[in-house]
Amino acid sequence: MTVSDQPSRFPVVTLTLIAINVLLYLIQVVGGLDWLNPKSDDLVRWGANLAVYSLTDEPWRLLTSMFLHIGLMHLAVNMYMLLSFGAMAERRFGPVRLLLVYLLSGLAGSVVSALWHADPFNQVVAAGASGALMGLTGAYLADWLVASWHNDPHEDVKIGGPLVQTILINLVIGSAIPGIDNACHVGGLIGGFVVGGAFALVSPRASRLQSTLAGVLICAGALAALVAALRLEPSEGLLMLREVHAAEQAEREEKQLAERKKKERLAAVAEERKRGPRTETDDIAAGTSIALEHPPQSLYLMPDGKRIAITAGWNAVQVMDLATRTGGPWIKGPRTDGLMIGCYDAPCFPNNPNALALGPDGRTAYAASMETDGIGIVDLEAGKMTGAVKTGKLPRALAVDAAGKRAYVVNDVANTVVAVDLATSKVVAKSAVFGKNKLEYYHPVGVWLAAQDREVWVLDQSLSRVVVLDAATLAEIAEVSITSGYMNGAHFDAARGKAWVVGVDALDQVDLAGRKVEKTAHFCQGVRAAPVAIDRAASRLAIAAEGRVWIVSLRTGFIVASYPYDGKPTGLQFAPDGKHLYAIGTDPHRLTTLDMAVTAELGAAAGADELKFLCSNLD
Repeated sequence: MTVSDQPSRFPVVTLTLIAINVLLYLIQVVGGLDWLNPKSDDLVRWGANLAVYSLTDEPWRLLTSMFLHIGLMHLAVNMYMLLSFGAMAERRFGPVRLLLVYLLSGLAGSVVSALWHADPFNQVVAAGASGALMGLTGAYLADWLVASWHNDPHEDVKIGGPLVQTILINLVIGSAIPGIDNACHVGGLIGGFVVGGAFALVSPRASRLQSTLAGVLICAGALAALVAALRLEPSEGLLMLREVHAAEQAEREEKQLAERKKKERLAAVAEERKRGPRTETDDIAAGTSIALEHPPQSLYLMPDGKRIAITAGWNAVQVMDLATRTGGPWIKGPRTDGLMIGCYDAPCFPNNPNALALGPDGRTAYAASMETDGIGIVDLEAGKMTGAVKTGKLPRALAVDAAGKRAYVVNDVANTVVAVDLATSKVVAKSAVFGKNKLEYYHPVGVWLAAQDREVWVLDQSLSRVVVLDAATLAEIAEVSITSGYMNGAHFDAARGKAWVVGVDALDQVDLAGRKVEKTAHFCQGVRAAPVAIDRAASRLAIAAEGRVWIVSLRTGFIVASYPYDGKPTGLQFAPDGKHLYAIGTDPHRLTTLDMAVTAELGAAAGADELKFLCSNLD
């Protein structure tokens, strides 16, 4: 019986293959692939066949390239051929054998193409269904020859001559026109002829089980042959080229990622400006101030978030109620004569309380250097200093554990840390010398507790690092090198397990558990040593510089608010709810409350470079 006598079959597989090819083409176009003349790099990114990848560690390209087309015209021609010839072949072979021939011959074409272009100096980006289509013609030709040999009715269809002519014309055109991957055509033709011929040799009188087993063996043999071809050792030149291509691809992806992040960041900047604080005059943005009797040095929020403690020159501490904006009496310690090196405003005595730590009761405070070479113990409610503990030469930083049992004090002249038992007021442990910091050179000092108070973290400006000590023994157990060559200060959040160390060049985000810098944001321009603060959400950085207080978004790296500030700022602190920023400074001596809902005129449009503070972000 002739082909025209065959029972009519709806070409399900043929139409499905066409739909898959068209759908993938549309997805690629939507994904950015040029719909008429796509670039080679984009084709490779979408899965085209390139020997340097396909023959090394990305053999999946041999399959994906069969469904990727080089523009609309290429797709249209191949899909027309598939519709015309695929439907006829499906009626002859049936849907299952047609699909197997299509895939196996397409893979054969891809393998031959990759092997033919394995020369590192003759790389060709190949894509399209041409190899599979030539495979269908090869399979149909083999089936016709077998049918002729067996005197099958199939031979009555006079297609032998025209089919051979079609195949030869395609091969001649493929070899004559530049840009056509004729190696893929030849490979697909041979693969289809072999597989189609093997299927044709299966007796039509075989049982369903016998036909299925034969089909499995044929497919397994074809795949084994393809795998064997791929197992050939790639040349040294091809492997070297693979490394070059990988480096180039990584560079392209890095640039694309940078561009995408830039667009996302600018969009976020515009959104921040849209939802950000309202613009007011400098007079309003400057906030409200309270005059202070003594030059303030540092400020600390009380645990209740309703009061603020200020340490000041003349050896004094004052607690202020933030709601009523009134302060209690200054609590003063004993005075001694002599200027402390590194102070900016005279008189500045060695026993000025330059750091404060609050006990868990919120009533007891410990002030570094309120006692000469020691810490003062202060009852904030009684308004007086009730005791002192000698700790070492010039204490400048301290921290108290959550239980209120131990205080850890940094002695700046000696470059040591001591642990004080607060119940007995005795030093119970002392560290080895951890740095080479000198009073002649101004440097920040800080100490924090982490890992549920099992670790003590100390700034060491002399070596641009943070030292980690064991809280029980004060033995050094680790160090974290800081990116910036000079540190301004730090914000520790033990609950989150993070710390942010601010320098004059960069901001480092530190993973406390891993004891390492995990992210770094670089300033566009270096900033001088200045007070800094980070809010509790770790979303904003406040920094005082050049007569202003700037608020910087750590998400985008852009300035989102600005406040005028006259004088010399000495400390910044965000309110717990992030709605206000407290600043202390000298000349004049005052405490200033800045409203985060307003800002002075920034003087630039959203996204302008003038507002860019961080040139790389914590992302």
